[in-house]
Amino acid sequence: MAFDLVSTLVGFFVGAATGAVGSYFANKYTDRRHEKEAGRYAKQQFRAIRKQMPQLIAEMKSDLAGDGNAHVREFFVLPNERVHLGRSEKPRFVYYEDQHDNLRGKLDILENAGYIIDVTPGNTPIFRMSEGFVGLLMELG
Repeated sequence: MAFDLVSTLVGFFVGAATGAVGSYFANKYTDRRHEKEAGRYAKQQFRAIRKQMPQLIAEMKSDLAGDGNAHVREFFVLPNERVHLGRSEKPRFVYYEDQHDNLRGKLDILENAGYIIDVTPGNTPIFRMSEGFVGLLMELG
């Protein structure tokens, strides 16, 4: 009788441990698969957007790759090069509406994708690029 009780308890604990370990590894590998799928989707989404605005994406990548620009994340939007701003407290890029067809519409697409956010404090539009967008620009831009 005592042997049956011990045998049952050992079987219960071994079964519970096996189930817990199995569940842990199943969740771990499912999470990895979801991360890979999310990465693939992010790249597909970026490629589709890059196809819509190749000139702007190329200019953004070029700006980021420039000397001393690796940590610049914000940019102004101005109508043309004749408009000048005063000094900025931090380095920012500038994109001109007359150099990109429907620049504001393209920025709306980037904002909807979560790549940029509007951080305009006053009248001159300022946008900030997300780190994910910067990574995709440098990898796939």
